[in-house]
Amino acid sequence: MPSQRRMRFFGTLIVITIVVLFYMSRAAHQTQNSDFYTKTQQALQEREFAEAAKQRDADSVGSRLKAAEEQAKKAAEERYSSAKGGIEGPDQKSVAGRVKMDGDKVPGVAQQGGRPRDQTAILEHETPEDHEVEIEMNAILKKSPMIIFSKSYCPHSKKAKHILLEKYRIVPEPYVVELDLNPQGAKLQSFLAKSTGRRTVPNILLMGKSIGGGDDMEELDETDTLAAKIKEIGGSRITEVEHRGARPEVRRQRAKA
Repeated sequence: MPSQRRMRFFGTLIVITIVVLFYMSRAAHQTQNSDFYTKTQQALQEREFAEAAKQRDADSVGSRLKAAEEQAKKAAEERYSSAKGGIEGPDQKSVAGRVKMDGDKVPGVAQQGGRPRDQTAILEHETPEDHEVEIEMNAILKKSPMIIFSKSYCPHSKKAKHILLEKYRIVPEPYVVELDLNPQGAKLQSFLAKSTGRRTVPNILLMGKSIGGGDDMEELDETDTLAAKIKEIGGSRITEVEHRGARPEVRRQRAKA
């Protein structure tokens, strides 16, 4: 049986333990309810909220930047594609050597002055003088579906002009450019040589495509195929082609053809 002294010791120990636990729980409760604890907890929560908000803003800005970059890249690709389409046609080349032939449209003359400068940025090998020549060429192409590049003293040019202007009635009438009288005649002739492969005159262009010189026009006339060729290439841009010296019945047959 335990002694009385031992009982008192254990009783005192139990009382002390209860007092200590009560004190610690009370102190913890007071600490949680204190202004310092409350403000500290509030500051920590605000900091967490601020960090989360910054992260969301950063993600949002990153998404917008990425979207803007993708949009700019797409726009640049579209501009490049548009410029490339105007520079290198997959089929026939026009007089400017850069535009695809397209049915009834006169190529390379969509607007005065040739290609938009902000879209094509001028080719590396193209000088300002070359661009001025192209502007002049595009302006000439607007005059008529058929252009006769000639020289006033050239006998072959006179033969081609006689056939196309006197022997035939072509509507719209062919437009004549005398290169020896044009201030940019030499540059225009060089430009034609590069784009059509024909440096000599006359150089007859129909819908921007070279169809030959004086001897070619003479051969087409003698074989009675000139009118058909002009209609075939000119399409609806050429409203009428008629041989002035043909008999009425021949004219009717040609009209039916």
